[in-house]
Amino acid sequence: MKRAIFLLLAITGCLFTSCENGDWEFPDYEYTAVYFAYQSPIRTICLGEDVFDTTLDNAHKCQIMATMGGVYENKKNIEIGIRVDNSLCDGLIYKDLNTEVVAMPSNYYTLSSDKIVIEKGKLLGGVTVQLTDAFFNDPKSLETTYVIPVVMTSVNNADSILSGTPLVANPRRAVASDWDVLPKDYILYAVKYINTWDGYYLRRGTDVVTINGVTTNVTRQQQYVEKDEVFKLNTYSLSDCEFPAVYENAAGVNLPVSSRLSFDRNDECTITPSATSVQVNDSVRIYNITSSGSGKFVKLGEKNSWGNKDRDGMYLKYETGFEVEMTFPNTPGGKEPVYEKHHYKTDDILVARDRGMKAEWFTPAEK
Repeated sequence: MKRAIFLLLAITGCLFTSCENGDWEFPDYEYTAVYFAYQSPIRTICLGEDVFDTTLDNAHKCQIMATMGGVYENKKNIEIGIRVDNSLCDGLIYKDLNTEVVAMPSNYYTLSSDKIVIEKGKLLGGVTVQLTDAFFNDPKSLETTYVIPVVMTSVNNADSILSGTPLVANPRRAVASDWDVLPKDYILYAVKYINTWDGYYLRRGTDVVTINGVTTNVTRQQQYVEKDEVFKLNTYSLSDCEFPAVYENAAGVNLPVSSRLSFDRNDECTITPSATSVQVNDSVRIYNITSSGSGKFVKLGEKNSWGNKDRDGMYLKYETGFEVEMTFPNTPGGKEPVYEKHHYKTDDILVARDRGMKAEWFTPAEK
Protein backbone atom coordinates (compact mmCIF):
# COMPACT_ATOMS: atom_id res chain seq x y z
CA MET A 1 0.00 0.00 0.00
CA LYS A 2 2.77 2.43 0.96
CA ARG A 3 4.59 1.55 -2.25
CA ALA A 4 1.47 2.45 -4.26
CA ILE A 5 1.19 5.82 -2.50
CA PHE A 6 4.87 6.67 -3.15
CA LEU A 7 4.43 5.72 -6.81
CA LEU A 8 1.38 7.97 -7.12
CA LEU A 9 3.23 10.90 -5.54
CA ALA A 10 6.18 10.40 -7.88
CA ILE A 11 3.94 10.44 -10.95
CA THR A 12 2.11 13.55 -9.69
CA GLY A 13 5.43 15.31 -9.09
CA CYS A 14 6.55 14.56 -12.61
CA LEU A 15 3.32 15.98 -14.00
CA PHE A 16 3.72 19.24 -12.06
CA THR A 17 7.37 19.49 -13.08
CA SER A 18 6.47 19.08 -16.73
CA CYS A 19 3.90 21.90 -16.41
CA GLU A 20 6.37 24.52 -15.14
CA ASN A 21 6.69 27.60 -17.32
CA GLY A 22 9.72 27.74 -19.53
CA ASP A 23 10.99 30.23 -22.12
CA TRP A 24 8.68 30.33 -25.10
CA GLU A 25 10.57 30.11 -28.37
CA PHE A 26 9.04 30.66 -31.77
CA PRO A 27 10.86 30.53 -35.07
CA ASP A 28 11.03 33.55 -37.35
CA TYR A 29 8.90 33.49 -40.46
CA GLU A 30 10.45 32.15 -43.62
CA TYR A 31 10.47 35.58 -45.30
CA THR A 32 11.06 39.14 -44.13
CA ALA A 33 9.27 42.13 -45.59
CA VAL A 34 9.31 45.92 -45.29
CA TYR A 35 6.35 48.27 -45.54
CA PHE A 36 4.70 51.48 -44.37
CA ALA A 37 2.41 50.67 -41.43
CA TYR A 38 -0.09 53.38 -42.46
CA GLN A 39 -0.84 54.61 -45.96
CA SER A 40 -2.65 57.86 -45.15
CA PRO A 41 -1.68 59.37 -41.79
CA ILE A 42 -2.18 63.04 -40.94
CA ARG A 43 0.78 64.62 -39.14
CA THR A 44 0.15 67.90 -37.31
CA ILE A 45 3.30 69.88 -36.57
CA CYS A 46 2.73 71.09 -33.00
CA LEU A 47 4.79 74.21 -32.32
CA GLY A 48 5.40 75.10 -28.70
CA GLU A 49 5.03 72.42 -26.05
CA ASP A 50 2.73 69.49 -25.37
CA VAL A 51 2.67 66.39 -23.18
CA PHE A 52 4.81 64.61 -25.77
CA ASP A 53 8.24 65.63 -27.05
CA THR A 54 7.92 68.42 -29.65
CA THR A 55 11.65 68.87 -30.35
CA LEU A 56 11.29 67.80 -33.98
CA ASP A 57 8.17 69.91 -34.44
CA ASN A 58 9.86 73.06 -33.18
CA ALA A 59 12.72 72.43 -35.61
CA HIS A 60 10.04 72.34 -38.34
CA LYS A 61 10.73 68.65 -38.91
CA CYS A 62 8.89 65.32 -38.89
CA GLN A 63 9.73 61.76 -39.87
CA ILE A 64 8.20 59.31 -42.31
CA MET A 65 8.60 55.87 -40.76
CA ALA A 66 8.85 52.40 -42.29
CA THR A 67 8.81 49.06 -40.52
CA MET A 68 9.56 45.39 -41.10
CA GLY A 69 7.96 42.04 -40.32
CA GLY A 70 8.84 38.37 -40.34
CA VAL A 71 11.32 38.26 -37.46
CA TYR A 72 11.20 38.75 -33.71
CA GLU A 73 14.63 40.38 -33.72
CA ASN A 74 16.20 42.29 -36.58
CA LYS A 75 19.82 41.16 -36.93
CA LYS A 76 20.73 43.27 -39.96
CA ASN A 77 20.81 46.85 -41.17
CA ILE A 78 17.96 46.99 -43.68
CA GLU A 79 18.14 49.66 -46.38
CA ILE A 80 14.99 50.72 -48.25
CA GLY A 81 15.17 52.85 -51.38
CA ILE A 82 12.42 55.49 -51.62
CA ARG A 83 11.32 58.22 -53.99
CA VAL A 84 8.68 60.93 -54.08
CA ASP A 85 5.94 60.09 -56.59
CA ASN A 86 3.47 62.94 -57.05
CA SER A 87 1.40 60.83 -59.45
CA LEU A 88 0.11 58.90 -56.43
CA CYS A 89 -2.18 61.89 -55.78
CA ASP A 90 -3.69 62.00 -59.27
CA GLY A 91 -7.47 61.85 -59.22
CA LEU A 92 -7.75 61.60 -55.44
CA ILE A 93 -9.85 63.52 -52.93
CA TYR A 94 -10.11 63.44 -49.16
CA LYS A 95 -13.29 61.43 -48.72
CA ASP A 96 -14.47 63.17 -45.55
CA LEU A 97 -13.57 66.66 -46.78
CA ASN A 98 -14.44 66.28 -50.46
CA THR A 99 -11.35 68.32 -51.33
CA GLU A 100 -8.44 67.47 -53.59
CA VAL A 101 -5.42 65.55 -52.31
CA VAL A 102 -2.52 67.81 -53.32
CA ALA A 103 1.11 66.76 -53.58
CA MET A 104 3.15 69.12 -51.42
CA PRO A 105 5.14 71.55 -53.60
CA SER A 106 8.79 70.57 -53.79
CA ASN A 107 9.95 73.93 -52.38
CA TYR A 108 7.94 73.32 -49.20
CA TYR A 109 10.19 70.53 -47.91
CA THR A 110 13.32 68.44 -48.31
CA LEU A 111 13.97 64.81 -47.41
CA SER A 112 17.15 63.94 -45.53
CA SER A 113 17.84 60.94 -47.78
CA ASP A 114 16.53 58.81 -50.61
CA LYS A 115 16.79 55.81 -48.29
CA ILE A 116 15.23 54.61 -45.06
CA VAL A 117 17.51 52.51 -42.85
CA ILE A 118 16.10 50.15 -40.24
CA GLU A 119 19.09 49.59 -38.00
CA LYS A 120 20.12 46.26 -36.54
CA GLY A 121 18.14 45.57 -33.38
CA LYS A 122 15.27 47.85 -34.41
CA LEU A 123 12.02 47.29 -36.28
CA LEU A 124 11.46 50.90 -37.34
CA GLY A 125 13.41 53.41 -39.39
CA GLY A 126 12.61 56.76 -40.92
CA VAL A 127 13.52 59.61 -43.22
CA THR A 128 13.45 63.16 -41.85
CA VAL A 129 11.30 65.82 -43.51
CA GLN A 130 12.55 69.41 -43.20
CA LEU A 131 9.73 71.88 -43.83
CA THR A 132 10.60 75.28 -45.28
CA ASP A 133 9.23 78.75 -44.60
CA ALA A 134 7.15 78.46 -47.77
CA PHE A 135 5.10 75.70 -46.13
CA PHE A 136 4.38 77.78 -43.03
CA ASN A 137 3.57 80.88 -45.08
CA ASP A 138 0.81 79.06 -46.98
CA PRO A 139 -2.63 79.34 -45.29
CA LYS A 140 -3.57 75.98 -46.84
CA SER A 141 -0.97 74.35 -44.57
CA LEU A 142 -3.32 74.96 -41.64
CA GLU A 143 -5.72 72.37 -43.03
CA THR A 144 -5.41 68.86 -44.43
CA THR A 145 -4.34 69.88 -47.93
CA TYR A 146 -0.83 68.69 -48.77
CA VAL A 147 0.65 65.21 -48.71
CA ILE A 148 4.18 63.96 -49.27
CA PRO A 149 3.70 60.93 -51.55
CA VAL A 150 6.49 58.39 -51.08
CA VAL A 151 6.92 54.91 -52.57
CA MET A 152 9.44 52.16 -51.78
CA THR A 153 11.62 51.24 -54.76
CA SER A 154 14.11 48.66 -53.42
CA VAL A 155 15.28 46.85 -50.31
CA ASN A 156 18.56 45.33 -49.12
CA ASN A 157 18.81 42.71 -46.34
CA ALA A 158 15.09 41.91 -46.41
CA ASP A 159 13.31 39.52 -48.74
CA SER A 160 10.51 41.68 -50.08
CA ILE A 161 8.41 44.83 -50.09
CA LEU A 162 4.69 44.43 -49.39
CA SER A 163 3.54 45.69 -52.78
CA GLY A 164 0.10 44.05 -52.79
CA THR A 165 -1.77 41.83 -55.25
CA PRO A 166 -3.61 43.75 -57.99
CA LEU A 167 -6.93 42.91 -59.61
CA VAL A 168 -6.39 45.04 -62.72
CA ALA A 169 -3.61 45.60 -65.23
CA ASN A 170 -2.74 49.15 -64.16
CA PRO A 171 -3.67 49.43 -60.50
CA ARG A 172 -3.66 52.74 -58.65
CA ARG A 173 -2.09 52.31 -55.24
CA ALA A 174 -4.62 54.37 -53.29
CA VAL A 175 -7.73 52.91 -54.96
CA ALA A 176 -8.79 49.91 -52.88
CA SER A 177 -11.03 48.42 -55.58
CA ASP A 178 -7.97 47.87 -57.80
CA TRP A 179 -6.48 45.37 -55.33
CA ASP A 180 -7.05 41.90 -53.98
CA VAL A 181 -4.35 42.42 -51.33
CA LEU A 182 -3.76 46.11 -50.60
CA PRO A 183 -0.23 47.46 -51.16
CA LYS A 184 1.75 48.86 -48.24
CA ASP A 185 4.76 50.05 -50.23
CA TYR A 186 3.59 53.67 -50.35
CA ILE A 187 2.48 56.46 -48.06
CA LEU A 188 0.47 59.65 -48.57
CA TYR A 189 1.89 61.58 -45.64
CA ALA A 190 -0.40 64.55 -44.95
CA VAL A 191 1.15 67.46 -43.03
CA LYS A 192 -0.42 70.53 -41.42
CA TYR A 193 0.54 72.68 -38.42
CA ILE A 194 -0.67 74.63 -35.39
CA ASN A 195 1.24 77.51 -33.84
CA THR A 196 2.55 77.88 -30.29
CA TRP A 197 -0.64 79.34 -28.77
CA ASP A 198 -3.24 77.18 -30.50
CA GLY A 199 -5.10 74.99 -28.02
CA TYR A 200 -7.84 74.63 -25.45
CA TYR A 201 -7.92 76.98 -22.49
CA LEU A 202 -10.03 77.47 -19.37
CA ARG A 203 -11.33 81.04 -19.54
CA ARG A 204 -12.44 83.37 -16.78
CA GLY A 205 -12.59 87.14 -16.43
CA THR A 206 -14.68 90.29 -16.14
CA ASP A 207 -16.64 92.40 -18.61
CA VAL A 208 -18.02 95.91 -18.48
CA VAL A 209 -20.91 95.57 -20.92
CA THR A 210 -22.69 98.52 -22.51
CA ILE A 211 -25.64 97.83 -24.82
CA ASN A 212 -27.58 100.82 -26.16
CA GLY A 213 -26.18 103.00 -23.38
CA VAL A 214 -27.03 100.63 -20.51
CA THR A 215 -23.97 99.35 -18.61
CA THR A 216 -23.66 96.18 -16.53
CA ASN A 217 -20.72 94.40 -14.92
CA VAL A 218 -20.24 90.68 -15.49
CA THR A 219 -17.88 88.25 -13.75
CA ARG A 220 -17.14 84.95 -15.49
CA GLN A 221 -15.53 82.55 -13.01
CA GLN A 222 -16.46 79.20 -11.50
CA GLN A 223 -15.48 77.99 -8.04
CA TYR A 224 -12.92 75.63 -9.55
CA VAL A 225 -10.80 76.54 -12.56
CA GLU A 226 -11.56 73.14 -14.13
CA LYS A 227 -15.19 74.26 -14.45
CA ASP A 228 -14.43 77.52 -16.24
CA GLU A 229 -15.47 77.98 -19.86
CA VAL A 230 -13.52 75.82 -22.31
CA PHE A 231 -12.20 78.17 -24.97
CA LYS A 232 -10.31 77.28 -28.15
CA LEU A 233 -7.70 79.50 -29.82
CA ASN A 234 -7.12 78.71 -33.50
CA THR A 235 -4.08 79.25 -35.72
CA TYR A 236 -4.20 82.03 -38.31
CA SER A 237 -0.47 81.92 -39.09
CA LEU A 238 2.86 81.24 -37.38
CA SER A 239 2.42 84.32 -35.18
CA ASP A 240 -1.34 84.97 -35.17
CA CYS A 241 -4.31 83.30 -33.47
CA GLU A 242 -8.05 83.62 -33.82
CA PHE A 243 -9.86 84.56 -30.60
CA PRO A 244 -13.44 83.44 -31.42
CA ALA A 245 -15.54 85.30 -28.86
CA VAL A 246 -19.32 84.94 -28.87
CA TYR A 247 -21.53 87.69 -27.43
CA GLU A 248 -25.30 87.81 -26.99
CA ASN A 249 -27.87 90.47 -27.81
CA ALA A 250 -31.05 91.41 -25.96
CA ALA A 251 -33.05 88.80 -27.88
CA GLY A 252 -30.65 86.00 -26.91
CA VAL A 253 -29.08 85.75 -30.38
CA ASN A 254 -25.44 84.63 -30.40
CA LEU A 255 -23.13 87.18 -31.99
CA PRO A 256 -19.80 85.66 -33.14
CA VAL A 257 -17.11 88.35 -33.19
CA SER A 258 -13.55 87.08 -33.61
CA SER A 259 -10.41 89.02 -32.83
CA ARG A 260 -6.85 88.46 -34.00
CA LEU A 261 -4.05 87.99 -31.47
CA SER A 262 -0.67 88.85 -33.05
CA PHE A 263 2.29 87.62 -30.98
CA ASP A 264 5.89 88.79 -30.96
CA ARG A 265 9.02 86.89 -29.88
CA ASN A 266 8.38 87.81 -26.25
CA ASP A 267 4.96 86.11 -26.26
CA GLU A 268 3.27 89.51 -26.07
CA CYS A 269 0.32 90.17 -28.36
CA THR A 270 -1.73 92.97 -29.82
CA ILE A 271 -5.45 92.53 -30.38
CA THR A 272 -7.24 93.68 -33.53
CA PRO A 273 -10.52 92.72 -35.24
CA SER A 274 -10.50 89.73 -37.57
CA ALA A 275 -13.18 91.36 -39.74
CA THR A 276 -15.17 94.58 -39.72
CA SER A 277 -18.52 92.90 -40.40
CA VAL A 278 -20.17 89.48 -40.04
CA GLN A 279 -23.39 88.24 -41.64
CA VAL A 280 -24.65 85.88 -38.92
CA ASN A 281 -27.73 84.73 -40.85
CA ASP A 282 -30.44 86.12 -43.13
CA SER A 283 -31.77 88.30 -40.33
CA VAL A 284 -28.74 89.36 -38.28
CA ARG A 285 -25.78 91.45 -39.41
CA ILE A 286 -22.87 92.65 -37.26
CA TYR A 287 -20.96 95.68 -38.56
CA ASN A 288 -18.58 98.48 -37.55
CA ILE A 289 -16.57 95.95 -35.54
CA THR A 290 -13.64 97.35 -33.56
CA SER A 291 -11.24 95.59 -31.24
CA SER A 292 -8.09 96.80 -29.51
CA GLY A 293 -5.92 95.72 -26.64
CA SER A 294 -2.90 93.70 -25.63
CA GLY A 295 -1.90 90.59 -23.75
CA LYS A 296 0.86 88.20 -22.82
CA PHE A 297 1.38 84.43 -22.75
CA VAL A 298 3.29 83.41 -19.61
CA LYS A 299 4.91 80.00 -19.31
CA LEU A 300 3.65 78.36 -16.07
CA GLY A 301 2.12 81.68 -15.10
CA GLU A 302 -0.83 80.10 -13.28
CA LYS A 303 0.57 78.70 -10.04
CA ASN A 304 -0.97 75.62 -8.41
CA SER A 305 -3.75 75.59 -10.97
CA TRP A 306 -5.90 72.67 -12.09
CA GLY A 307 -4.52 69.29 -11.11
CA ASN A 308 -2.48 71.10 -8.43
CA LYS A 309 0.17 71.97 -11.00
CA ASP A 310 1.55 75.18 -12.47
CA ARG A 311 -0.02 75.86 -15.87
CA ASP A 312 0.63 78.20 -18.79
CA GLY A 313 -1.49 81.34 -18.69
CA MET A 314 -2.58 84.04 -21.11
CA TYR A 315 -3.59 87.46 -19.80
CA LEU A 316 -5.60 89.78 -22.05
CA LYS A 317 -7.01 93.30 -21.70
CA TYR A 318 -9.09 94.56 -24.61
CA GLU A 319 -12.15 96.45 -25.77
CA THR A 320 -14.58 95.32 -28.44
CA GLY A 321 -17.34 97.32 -30.08
CA PHE A 322 -19.88 96.65 -32.82
CA GLU A 323 -23.37 97.38 -34.06
CA VAL A 324 -26.12 94.88 -34.78
CA GLU A 325 -28.92 95.06 -37.32
CA MET A 326 -31.81 92.59 -37.04
CA THR A 327 -34.33 92.44 -39.85
CA PHE A 328 -37.50 90.39 -40.14
CA PRO A 329 -37.96 89.57 -43.82
CA ASN A 330 -40.47 86.78 -43.22
CA THR A 331 -42.66 88.69 -40.76
CA PRO A 332 -46.14 89.60 -42.10
CA GLY A 333 -46.62 93.34 -42.22
CA GLY A 334 -42.92 94.13 -42.55
CA LYS A 335 -41.68 94.64 -38.99
CA GLU A 336 -39.15 97.45 -38.69
CA PRO A 337 -35.45 96.52 -38.26
CA VAL A 338 -33.96 96.59 -34.77
CA TYR A 339 -30.56 98.19 -34.15
CA GLU A 340 -28.21 97.69 -31.21
CA LYS A 341 -24.88 99.20 -30.24
CA HIS A 342 -22.52 97.04 -28.14
CA HIS A 343 -19.31 97.79 -26.27
CA TYR A 344 -17.30 95.45 -24.03
CA LYS A 345 -14.30 96.21 -21.84
CA THR A 346 -12.77 92.86 -20.91
CA ASP A 347 -10.07 91.38 -18.70
CA ASP A 348 -9.45 87.71 -19.53
CA ILE A 349 -7.35 84.98 -17.93
CA LEU A 350 -6.88 81.86 -20.04
CA VAL A 351 -5.35 78.80 -18.37
CA ALA A 352 -3.87 76.24 -20.76
CA ARG A 353 -5.68 72.90 -20.69
CA ASP A 354 -4.43 70.89 -23.68
CA ARG A 355 -3.29 71.28 -27.28
CA GLY A 356 -6.03 69.12 -28.78
CA MET A 357 -3.57 66.80 -30.50
CA LYS A 358 -4.71 63.33 -31.54
CA ALA A 359 -3.80 60.60 -34.00
CA GLU A 360 -5.47 61.19 -37.36
CA TRP A 361 -5.79 59.41 -40.69
CA PHE A 362 -7.69 60.20 -43.86
CA THR A 363 -9.47 58.04 -46.40
CA PRO A 364 -8.57 58.74 -50.04
CA ALA A 365 -11.28 58.40 -52.66
CA GLU A 366 -11.55 58.86 -56.41
CA LYS A 367 -12.82 62.17 -57.74
